[in-house]
Amino acid sequence: MADIFQEVDEDLRRDTASALWAKYQNLVYGAVALIILGTAGVTGWQIYDRQAREKAGTDYLNALQATTLDPKSAPEVLGQLIHAGGAFANLARFDLAHASLKAGDKQQALHLLTAMAGDAAYPAPLKGAAALMGGYVALDLGKADAALALAQPLTAEGQPYRFSALEITGLAAYATGDKAKAKEIFQGLDDSFKKEDEAGLTTAPANLRDRVAIMLDRLAE
Repeated sequence: MADIFQEVDEDLRRDTASALWAKYQNLVYGAVALIILGTAGVTGWQIYDRQAREKAGTDYLNALQATTLDPKSAPEVLGQLIHAGGAFANLARFDLAHASLKAGDKQQALHLLTAMAGDAAYPAPLKGAAALMGGYVALDLGKADAALALAQPLTAEGQPYRFSALEITGLAAYATGDKAKAKEIFQGLDDSFKKEDEAGLTTAPANLRDRVAIMLDRLAE
């Protein structure tokens, strides 16, 4: 008797399952389809994104090669990358400024670097690098005030470009004849280098240390 009850129970369960399947099978198929399509969509996007980045990298390298072979083409070639936007547009802006320097157009380079340094949307590492390069170019052009304006924001404690920025401010002071201020800045840099050495945390590059030592010798005369 127990076997009969078990068989009936199984039949009822089977009938119930069949009825539920008949009623909701379209929803189940739809849910499965959405899962498959969703997975395919994510995978497809990942493939597209990787291919787009690879193409952008290839275009960027080709542009650099083209400007190396023909430096005069830099404004047009790099300008197209900048206008198109994308992953390498910011680097292309920096390369365009560098190309202007190589071409001897320091004023154009300063203009481009100043624009990058003042662009709130520009990535912070490149923005700081642009300000530093612009500062040195401004000094080379005899524009100490412009150099100071570019470097001053980077001299605060904790800024990654602090030492180089301080060097620019010291050189700007020296260029304007304020030797006392210049000596104060370069002496402060030298003291900072010594503190780093004592702590075993040397971060300042050797060539910067050498330039600071040269300026201190010159200011001591």
